[in-house]
Amino acid sequence: MSTSSEIQRRANLRAQAANQEQLDLVEVPNAVRMSLQSNWRFLLRVRGLPVAMVSDVSRPSPNFGAAEEFQLLNWKFKNPSGVVTWDPITFTVRESFDNELLDSISGIALKKYKELGYDNPNQVDVNNLKDMSKSSLMESMGEVAVQLINPDGNVYEQWTLYNAFVTGIKFSPLSYTGASLLGTTFTVTYDWASLTYVNNIGKTKTY
Repeated sequence: MSTSSEIQRRANLRAQAANQEQLDLVEVPNAVRMSLQSNWRFLLRVRGLPVAMVSDVSRPSPNFGAAEEFQLLNWKFKNPSGVVTWDPITFTVRESFDNELLDSISGIALKKYKELGYDNPNQVDVNNLKDMSKSSLMESMGEVAVQLINPDGNVYEQWTLYNAFVTGIKFSPLSYTGASLLGTTFTVTYDWASLTYVNNIGKTKTY
């Protein structure tokens, strides 16, 4: 669906909500304020700056662990494990190149990791041995946030990742059978995430 058709669809929904007889609503203002969320209105921010050409990003998800099972005589009972973990998120950056520059998205990603503590086996410098650490990886990412925006471009929902660092880089495969854009998918691990809502007058609520 194009941007113009999506905006028109929202306008039609608001017009219908404003018609109390048609929708048989008691509180028309509540219906007018309500808006459906669209999955393509988002920003990924790293170090507070929006990342360009991001085609998709997953939202953080808590995982409460497998339930523990106990048996009493002929019955089995399940109890929560009590351990909460957060699933890694992924985001994909569409690749581009400039014939005048000797670099690419893939090259920038690999360069960053090698600066932080990785060398190919045939490139090891015995005078500068590297050891990738969590602190250096976290520093390379800085603050990571996933923001959802409304049709006016204002942020109304933000997921903030704490102690985030990249744990995987995957380059999209090549194929003669398709014509899709190339991309680099990053996997980001973190310790936990918070969810903040912002209303139209700037008030916030964080979970």
